[in-house]
Amino acid sequence: MNTAKNAFAALLAGALIVTGGCSKKEPAPPESIKIGVSLGLTGANARFGEMMRNGYELWKDAVNAQGGITVGGNKKPVEIVYYDDQSDNNTSAQLTEKLITQDRVQFLLGPYGSGPTFATTAIGERYNILTIATTANAANIYTRGFKNVFAVLPPGTTIFNSFIDMLAEQNPKPTKVAIIAPNDNFPVSVAEGAQAYATQKGFEVVYYEVYPKGVKDMSSTILKIKNSGAEALMGSGYLEESVLTVRTLKEQRAHLNAIGFTTGPELQDFRDNLGADADNICGVAWWMPQMTYSDTLFGTTQDYARKYTEKYGPGLSYQGAAGSQGGYLLQKAIEKAGSTDTDKVREALAGYNGISFWGPVRFDVTGQNVAGKAVTFQIQNGMIQTVWPQSAASAAANYPLQ
Repeated sequence: MNTAKNAFAALLAGALIVTGGCSKKEPAPPESIKIGVSLGLTGANARFGEMMRNGYELWKDAVNAQGGITVGGNKKPVEIVYYDDQSDNNTSAQLTEKLITQDRVQFLLGPYGSGPTFATTAIGERYNILTIATTANAANIYTRGFKNVFAVLPPGTTIFNSFIDMLAEQNPKPTKVAIIAPNDNFPVSVAEGAQAYATQKGFEVVYYEVYPKGVKDMSSTILKIKNSGAEALMGSGYLEESVLTVRTLKEQRAHLNAIGFTTGPELQDFRDNLGADADNICGVAWWMPQMTYSDTLFGTTQDYARKYTEKYGPGLSYQGAAGSQGGYLLQKAIEKAGSTDTDKVREALAGYNGISFWGPVRFDVTGQNVAGKAVTFQIQNGMIQTVWPQSAASAAANYPLQ
């Protein structure tokens, strides 16, 4: 009887061992880092929204190919949740709240432009969620005392500085400039900065206008510029305004020695729309593929440009690169913090001072990137050439235009 009991006990123990072995669980897959993006994928900003999504996706794929972001010794893959805000500021704010309250994202990567970012960062601040503002640098975003917004781009007020510096070095040097902008957050901020810097550099601003956003007729504005005696023009509008300005200048035979825009000349559409009239027009950009920076994720600036083009085709401009840089900055901060806790990641971001394929980044107390600077490029024979500063130039500037 005892023998039978002993045999049964041994059999039961063996069954338990086998069962325990079968029920042993495999390690759970790592928890993802969830990031939210409200982006204009349709509407007026769709072109740039698509570029930014490409940039976000290129970064996500690159970091996930390495297993994810290292958090306290563990790799966590990146997940990005997108919503289309239809290029509308209010919609962007509403979707950002949905991302936070329903999708439970841990971080935000910004929408395109300063208008929607002004709205969405107020939502992020309310819920204590960090936003990397990838293409938003209007001053009023960073003067509200918010602690949860960090910029990729340097302050928007400085973007025309390199163009103005270039004008100051020409022989003969122009003395009179005109500045125009559509009535929108970023363009007006840029125009105000350009006016202040041009005056500081000894130029006379003979014409300054903030015109209605979405204007379809620039004839009155161009006539006033023509009559002002301006030798150079700076326009801080978007693609449509830039194309319309050049066409109207030609129609009115208004001759200027230099023309520069914040948005437009970097896009193939600008050249396709204007043909030969696009030649010698300047643009200003926070980033160009010819720059000579590098990092351990993307390699050199040229490596990054090649990877982007291989995946998404031609047409890369700073907006796409800024998307990838926003993700990269968030990644570096999480890794430094060793945590996804908002307060710890914020502290890591605030102390960041580094260089990537994008260039240098260092934040001031408001979250603005005070290390980066813009460059000026010019369309020459249908090709984009960096012309200022001279240390970054791939060609000399053609000046004057006529």
